[in-house]
Amino acid sequence: MTTSHSVQSMPNLATSSTIEDQAIFLPLMMYDVFKAGKSVIEGRTFRNCRIEGPAVLLATDGVNFDGCDLGYTGGDIRNLLLSPRGASVIGAIPVQNCRFINCQFFAVGYTGSQTWLDEIERALGAGGGGAS
Repeated sequence: MTTSHSVQSMPNLATSSTIEDQAIFLPLMMYDVFKAGKSVIEGRTFRNCRIEGPAVLLATDGVNFDGCDLGYTGGDIRNLLLSPRGASVIGAIPVQNCRFINCQFFAVGYTGSQTWLDEIERALGAGGGGAS
């Protein structure tokens, strides 16, 4: 069964606690979050969604991926992981206390603390977590 999603600005995505079966253009969702007066995508559960970039997702506290396809890896999950070079990350989309369940990611890179990057690399292993 194939599900077709169309990406559009949906202000309710900025405030909904559970989002299911949606195609989400991550930069546009962040824009809607900003318009709602927030600076972080926080406290959400995404289920069976297609999360689309181009974007870099900054995983902070409490971000979990369960049964997700993190995207094209080129055969190595490390290709999706970006290490911050300084004390903070500018321009990434911050996500906190969110759960992604059975979601597909397209053109999304991931960053976070070195501890988080090490944990996700260890959990998925080189070559894991997405299409190669």
